[in-house]
Amino acid sequence: MASHIQLNATTKRISVIDALRGYALLGVLLTHYTSAFSGFPGLLTDEQLASLPFPALDHTIFLINQLFFKLKSRVLFSFLFGLGFYFQIKKSERLGIPFRKSFIKRLLVMLLFGLIHTYLIIWGDILRWYFVAGLFLLVLYRLDSKLILALCFLLTVVIPASESITEMMVTIHHETVFSPEYVQEAFLSGSYWQSIRLNFLIENERYTDPWYFIGYVSNILGFFFVGLWAGKVDLFKKLAEYETKIVWSFFIGILIFAAGTGMYLFNPISKTESLLWYQIIHSIGYRMNTLGLFMIYLTGFILIFQKTRLRTYLEVLVPVGKMTLTNYIMQSVVAVLIFNGVGLGLFGKVGPSFTLPIALAFFIVQIIFSHVWLHYYYTGPLEWLWRVMVSGKTQPLRKQAHHLVK
Repeated sequence: MASHIQLNATTKRISVIDALRGYALLGVLLTHYTSAFSGFPGLLTDEQLASLPFPALDHTIFLINQLFFKLKSRVLFSFLFGLGFYFQIKKSERLGIPFRKSFIKRLLVMLLFGLIHTYLIIWGDILRWYFVAGLFLLVLYRLDSKLILALCFLLTVVIPASESITEMMVTIHHETVFSPEYVQEAFLSGSYWQSIRLNFLIENERYTDPWYFIGYVSNILGFFFVGLWAGKVDLFKKLAEYETKIVWSFFIGILIFAAGTGMYLFNPISKTESLLWYQIIHSIGYRMNTLGLFMIYLTGFILIFQKTRLRTYLEVLVPVGKMTLTNYIMQSVVAVLIFNGVGLGLFGKVGPSFTLPIALAFFIVQIIFSHVWLHYYYTGPLEWLWRVMVSGKTQPLRKQAHHLVK
């Protein structure tokens, strides 16, 4: 089974992991363009929502995004970060390099990229939260694999669901102070400085919202630990040994996803009957939906990579995954040019039926760009900058002529 998921001796990478990163980037792109960055639906006025040409289609696309991509891409990235963390530990041990110092450097560079991204480009960056969760991981990574698995369940299901339920029980709620009109005026002003100012205000509001912070960071950290656990049990190095469990996990994931989605979409308790019980079922259902789909994506990619014909289709995502940071930031830069006033100014004016084709077309461009770039260069431009900043040394970027010959 493991024949097609080998650790390449030259690149030291596992193809299925890069393909998963590429797929997760697609999910991030779809979520941001059809919802957050375009303002749909929360930052559109009632009049704007009513004036959209295809409201039913917009709602359907938004719901599909909620069920299949929103949060799921984040947990995939978190899993892959935790797995990469473990690979870095083992590499440092092999080379006799102090691990903690180098990892803290990586976290600090990640924090810097995250701060620049969220404040100077567009709000909503995840890298800063990876910095926070990474500090916890650095302290707790030596725990036994069974204890880590227990922490995974606590952090990915119990705490986020409890936070969501508890929020319904308290009388003090953190309400946003930004109206759709205020946000649209700032983002559509055509002033880059107005956009930066609003980025600061939105992020400051998030920092002061305990409900957002607890559930968000807990979920990220939980899937960090899932990735760490996968590394500790050598999931990707013992695929033949785990083959039966992987197949079973795929079908169990389908059952969890189906049950959770059913609870989320067809809640047997209405809000008027009991708001508390409605929220309990709603929250648990969505967490099951996310967990089940994560299992489907992870095990499905591993299984598909064993089938030569199907694997070929997923391998187009590998270069995208190798340039995760570059493509992630690129998506945000292009979003500013599409939605904000410094560009086309579509924020608050279009629904998912308009932004979905844009997102898909742009992702195709990213696939082509990644393939072409990596033909001539060893790594992505921002990945190269990251390595230089962490190592403090100049790194080779452009491939030599003999490396370009296939």
